[in-house]
Amino acid sequence: MKDRFNYVVDKAREGLGLSEEEALFLLKNVALESEEFKILIDAADAVSKKGFNNFGEIHGQVGINNGPCSKNCKFCFFAEVNHDGSSTYQLTDKEIIDQTQVLKDMGVGSISLMSTADMKFEEYLRIGQLVRTEVEDALLFGNWGDLELKEAVALKEAGFTFYYHALRLREGIDTEITRRKRIETMKNVTKVGMLLGSCLEPIGPEHTYEEIVDTLGVMKDLDVRFMATMKRIATPNSCYTQVGEISNEEFAKLTAVTRLYFGKQLLTMAAHEPTELCLCAGANFLITEVGTNPRDDKEQTELGRGLSYKQCEAMLNAAGYQNYKGDFLTRYNEMQ
Repeated sequence: MKDRFNYVVDKAREGLGLSEEEALFLLKNVALESEEFKILIDAADAVSKKGFNNFGEIHGQVGINNGPCSKNCKFCFFAEVNHDGSSTYQLTDKEIIDQTQVLKDMGVGSISLMSTADMKFEEYLRIGQLVRTEVEDALLFGNWGDLELKEAVALKEAGFTFYYHALRLREGIDTEITRRKRIETMKNVTKVGMLLGSCLEPIGPEHTYEEIVDTLGVMKDLDVRFMATMKRIATPNSCYTQVGEISNEEFAKLTAVTRLYFGKQLLTMAAHEPTELCLCAGANFLITEVGTNPRDDKEQTELGRGLSYKQCEAMLNAAGYQNYKGDFLTRYNEMQ
């Protein structure tokens, strides 16, 4: 086992990425808090520090509305099955513009406009066009729902540079969306020239390493450039409330293996919500969030789970990263 471990980690340190078999080997054979665990974490940290030139990034997110959402993702606070319907909320146009401008003035790299999948596409597109007009030079990260090709074209033409979309663990089982639809959307995003962001999510103790690696393999083939890991939060009323959550150490191990698996393909690597250990395991991308959040029962996540810009910057610095404040698109173009 030791020789195999050393071979796989030495290969990963070169930024060459891992095979699915190698990723599965690490997940199954590296015990938490063992010497191998420390070596794995250090290897992922080294790959990110070198690949990202010791820079960390802070991006912003505005949660536009909350549930109840008919897609019924069992792990989401917005799902109809988890939401009592007593609180439905949507930011006004002015609130969205004001929040976006504040984030832009802070110097975030991009601004994600996040809504539930039940928001009408025409409304989401209108909001994106409004923000693009009112907030000068804002880089927009779309986060809505599944896109037909013509909808992806419309977002690109409206000025969206990035789009976030994930093939969730147990898609079609814990959600009412098919794997085919999620994958089709991700392909449409890259077809129209938007950069694709995704995430291994939402990771809970119920998921096997085999299904985790299978999901990573699909996303790698879809040319994901912004990758993340996200632990499943036991949101109120969810069927997973009693199941519990993975530990911070397990979260860091999964983050490290994900980082090493993708190698030089990635422009950034995130972990939600971030821990100090994850930022030493390959993550360099943090998000300061305002508005609604599917992992938070507060209408203003900045008063709950959401991190402030200063908190993000302090976490990056503590992990040995310098907060990047230059031209982000130029940075990404130079890294590709």
